[in-house]
Amino acid sequence: MNPSLTEPGMKYFINETLKQCHTFKENHNNYWMNISLAIIFILIIGIILFIKYKKKLTPKEKKAKETEKQHYILSKIKNYQDAKQKMSESLITGLPQWDK
Repeated sequence: MNPSLTEPGMKYFINETLKQCHTFKENHNNYWMNISLAIIFILIIGIILFIKYKKKLTPKEKKAKETEKQHYILSKIKNYQDAKQKMSESLITGLPQWDK
């Protein structure tokens, strides 16, 4: 038999105590990790929603943008009609030009 400085019961007691300390430490670290990740997740979602809300146009801005779009389209149509009319007036007889 090998000589031992501690009793077998004491060795078992210290090992079990260390296991319990390790389990407590893991649970404690997991708890705080979960809390911090939940807070980070909520912050990211909140920031994304806030940015989307701020980019949303007010009804007044929507109406102004829509009227600006209509004016742009109407001006393009008018320019096209003016160009077509000038082309037809440029011929002496007013007949359309035939391409071969």
